[in-house]
Amino acid sequence: MVQNDIRYGELIIEKLSSEHDLSGFRCKDDDLNEFINIDALHQRKERLNQTYICKYQGKVIAFFTVSADSIKINNTDKGRIGVNYNAFPAIKIGRLAVHQDYMHRKVGSILIMYTVGMALEIGNEVGIRFISVDAYRGIEEFYKKNFFIELAECEDRHVAMYTDLEDWIA
Repeated sequence: MVQNDIRYGELIIEKLSSEHDLSGFRCKDDDLNEFINIDALHQRKERLNQTYICKYQGKVIAFFTVSADSIKINNTDKGRIGVNYNAFPAIKIGRLAVHQDYMHRKVGSILIMYTVGMALEIGNEVGIRFISVDAYRGIEEFYKKNFFIELAECEDRHVAMYTDLEDWIA
């Protein structure tokens, strides 16, 4: 059975707290499952990132983390944007996971759009030009569909990618 896409208005996005029931959350990646159940609250307390959960019909179906970042982009893109800095301010999506039962229903794309909105809002107070992500290999096509381009290779398991906030408001 094909399930319909979930719309933004059907979701509740909020900061993770110890009050959230994560017992039923399972994505297809054991590292991400371990992170949300064991590490997320501790890392927030340590000010390493902020985790947001996404609820649908009262159930946690996704999460993502954000933190401060800076990226170095290639000379072609520096010329395109007309700024020749060595590094640019960014917000990093550190982790993004969707419950395995809700994949392919646009939830991940909605969370990226939410992060773009967050970055644009924060950008009214501090400089932010890009959103970055170190995508797991095999997932980079998802990010490309959401207007991210490859920056450079990171570790063997990741592909560094970014999206320019100016492209979202143009």
